Amino acid sequence: MTRGTSRSGRITWWLALPAVTVGAGAVVAFTNGVPDMHRAEVDGEQVLRGRQLVMESACGGCHGGADPSAEGWLAGYTGALPPEIQDYQVGPFHTYARNLTPDNTTGLGRFSERQIFNALRYGLRPGETPDVEITSSTPGEGNFPVNPKYLAPPMPWPAWRHMSDDDLWAIAAYLKRGVKPVRNRVEDSEGPPDFWAEEYTSELHGTYPAAEFPTANETMPADGTADLEQVLRGRAAVIRHDCGACHGGGVRPAADGWLMGITSPEQEFLLGPCAEDPEATPCFHARPRNLTPDDATGLGGFSERQIFNALRYGLRPGETPDVEITSSTPGEGNFPVNPKYAEPFMPWQFWRHMPDDDLWAIAAYLKYGLKPVNNHVDDSDAPPDFWAGEYTVEKIGPYPPPSFPTANEIGG
Repeated sequence: MTRGTSRSGRITWWLALPAVTVGAGAVVAFTNGVPDMHRAEVDGEQVLRGRQLVMESACGGCHGGADPSAEGWLAGYTGALPPEIQDYQVGPFHTYARNLTPDNTTGLGRFSERQIFNALRYGLRPGETPDVEITSSTPGEGNFPVNPKYLAPPMPWPAWRHMSDDDLWAIAAYLKRGVKPVRNRVEDSEGPPDFWAEEYTSELHGTYPAAEFPTANETMPADGTADLEQVLRGRAAVIRHDCGACHGGGVRPAADGWLMGITSPEQEFLLGPCAEDPEATPCFHARPRNLTPDDATGLGGFSERQIFNALRYGLRPGETPDVEITSSTPGEGNFPVNPKYAEPFMPWQFWRHMPDDDLWAIAAYLKYGLKPVNNHVDDSDAPPDFWAGEYTVEKIGPYPPPSFPTANEIGG
């Protein structure tokens, strides 16, 4: 299962409001040394690309820190935050966000970049996987382990495996060479005897590579609407960012319900104290909407600019005009004084760090690369301020992000 397939609450990391994802808040000690490396061989551009991907992929949302300058950046579970933030219960098992810094004893320092690459591409736990090039993705074929030990389900590697090789290597380079090591021991996650093997099947998570475009749920862009290369770029971004985990279809563009939104109240997400205690208040129901370009029930009535603004600024497209936003601060420029933001399970605060070209490509795919599906989804609940109190610089970090390197990072 990936993020979004469980409605149990504590596996759904978006229930962690930005208010509590800023930092670990615990005392963790920097090690005296830095990762082993030859400075002359460090590719600064690759490290910066990895940093970009780590931010936009919401790694800090689980592993610590709203941005690279935040306390606890990527240091893993500390026990200082509420359990639903870094301790995810999957069925009877507790899983813990591990230390991703290159500390040699408690983090990733003892693993090679190849082992980190294999974790991202194949879901293989680096501690149980040798430093070798994997030649298959099927257990027992090639040199893929017969009895693989997979990462726990909160880690969305079935989506991230669709990143390019260069991007996965860049993430590994940043984690090994761009982050300062922090000593913080995180206990191993619990899991079933098969280490989740029964969960990671093609029936549940699709194939790698992804099904060819267009599937039965997709369409070639009509002449004069969008460039095919842009649409395909948007499709790739939608898959690797796991949009289907909430909006339908998982990472399988050929799956029934691909991006058409929820079809049952059982698929709603609970936000607020009721996520842990059904009797607690306040309780907000978040309902992943229909992302297909249906004019009546989907995104068909919105422009690409409105979709872009939703991804970059978190502004609900139905309440935001088709204009170029000139600020990200309420009341400044033409940013709404009283903005109506997307719900917290929508991780726009991370996706806003994507390049403009990627956000425009996603908008193009949703508008011109999908077949419209008529499926009405009720609006999500929201507090009177439409989450504005949660989306402050103090809670989600600044945009653009802090310059590299911060106090948590290693410069070139």
